[in-house]
Amino acid sequence: MSAETLAAHIRSLDAGELRSVVHYDGDDYDVVFKSDRVDEEFTDAEYEEVAKHLVLKGLDDGFEQPEFARFGHLDATVRWFHGVVAVQVPLDDWSGVIVSFDRDSITDTSALVEEILTFLEDEFHDDAESDGTAEAVAEEFAAEFEDSQ
Repeated sequence: MSAETLAAHIRSLDAGELRSVVHYDGDDYDVVFKSDRVDEEFTDAEYEEVAKHLVLKGLDDGFEQPEFARFGHLDATVRWFHGVVAVQVPLDDWSGVIVSFDRDSITDTSALVEEILTFLEDEFHDDAESDGTAEAVAEEFAAEFEDSQ
């Protein structure tokens, strides 16, 4: 799966105005997609600061959370801000994807999150079957994001 595939799929959902897609792996991150609106609202330095803080929040919400082990692993965290909704999907404890939308443009948040999860699960399940490990999938995903830049 390439970064373009993920961003194109999310844009094709017509479920909200996509603002950005960020892939992170530890402290490193790549901005996979950034809308023209975001470019108009933020300088590059301002956006880098926002992206960095979203990644740090994402790292706080790791895939495995022992205190909630009975619930299973964390699928997603949704952060509702006044004007933006940010959906963070951990791929493992140190990597994940953060997708943001204009809040007013989303009509069904639950359906949107389920669609993102289904797409990522389908893509990663297919990749995991070929490589065999979640770590290999996360590394492959990060490499594809890097190659797409």
